[in-house]
Amino acid sequence: MCGYDLRNQAQGRRRFSWIDVTLVVAVLAVLVFWWRVGTESVQESDGTDVVQAILPTSVPLMAATATPTPTATPPPTPTPVPIVQETLLIRHVVESGETLLSIAIDYDVTVEEIQRANNLSSELIRAGDELMIPVLRDSAAAQSSAAATDFEYIVKAGDTLSTIAITFGTTVEELLSANQLAAGEFLQPGDALRLPLLGAPPEALAVEPVATPAESTQSAALYAAPRLLTPEEGAAIARTDPVSFGWESAGALAANEWYVLQVLPRNLTARQLPPAWTKQAGFRLESSLAPGEGEAADYAWLVSIVRVNRSAEGRAFVEAASPPSVVRTFSWR
Repeated sequence: MCGYDLRNQAQGRRRFSWIDVTLVVAVLAVLVFWWRVGTESVQESDGTDVVQAILPTSVPLMAATATPTPTATPPPTPTPVPIVQETLLIRHVVESGETLLSIAIDYDVTVEEIQRANNLSSELIRAGDELMIPVLRDSAAAQSSAAATDFEYIVKAGDTLSTIAITFGTTVEELLSANQLAAGEFLQPGDALRLPLLGAPPEALAVEPVATPAESTQSAALYAAPRLLTPEEGAAIARTDPVSFGWESAGALAANEWYVLQVLPRNLTARQLPPAWTKQAGFRLESSLAPGEGEAADYAWLVSIVRVNRSAEGRAFVEAASPPSVVRTFSWR
C-alpha cells in the first residue's frame, strides 16, 4: 500500500452544457402545452353542459316584445239594420164591377194570395163582400224614429189578430212577437194582449184612471166608421205637393179618444210611415216625404177612432171606439 487515502480525493465540479439546458426547456414546454390543452377541453365541456342544463328544449324562448306604436282609433262602423218583410192585411170592400184579378192588380198581389187569405175556393165575389188583402211590406227599425208605446187590449167576441192589427195600426207579426203567440192560435174573449203601438202621443198615457177598463167600455158610445173625404180613391198627387187627408168629423172627441190615420205602403218605393194620432178630422203629409224624381209611391190609407183608459194601477188599456173606415189608395209621383 502506498498509504494514499482515496476517500479524501478532491472531486471535480460538473458543468452543464447549453444542450442540457435546451432539452430541459423543451420538456417543460411540452408539459405546459399538454396541461393547457387539457384544461381548455374540460372548461368547454363544462360550459356546454351548463348551457344545455338551463336551456332545455321544452322551455320556450322569450322573444323581445316590440313596443306598439299608438294609432288613432277609427270611428265605429254603423251596423246596417236588417230589412224584414212582413205581411199586412188590409180590409177591402168589393165594389161593383171588381174582380179578384182587378183587386190583385190594384194591391200588387196575386189572386191566389187573396184566395188563401180569405179561404176562397173560387174567384166568385160580389159587391159588398169584405176581403182581407195580404200586402207585403218592408219593416226596419231605421225607417221610423217613432218609439212604440205598450198598451193592453182585452179581446172581445169576434176579434182576430187581423182585425186588431187593422184597427190599431200594427201588424199580425208584431202582435205574435209581442205576445209570444203561435201563428193560427185562437183568441178567447177576455184574453189580454200586449199592443206595441207607434205614434201614440204622451197625453195617451196621462188620461185619468178608471176603476176598471170594462167599466169604461160599457158606458162609452161607439162611433160609426169614419167616412173618408180626401184624397179620393186612386188619386194621383204630384211629388211637389203635400198630401192632405180629410174625413168627416165624429163631433167633439173625449179627452181619451183619438183618430188614428194609417198610411200604408203598397210598393217598394213607398215609405213605411207610423200611424198618426190626432184630435182633428184631417192630417197632412209634407212633400219632404214624397218619392224621388221619376219615382211613384203607392199608398193605401184608412182611419179609425181609438179610446185609451188607465187603470188605478197605472196600466194603459186601448180599445176601438169605432170600426175602421174603408180603405182608399193614392199614388204620389
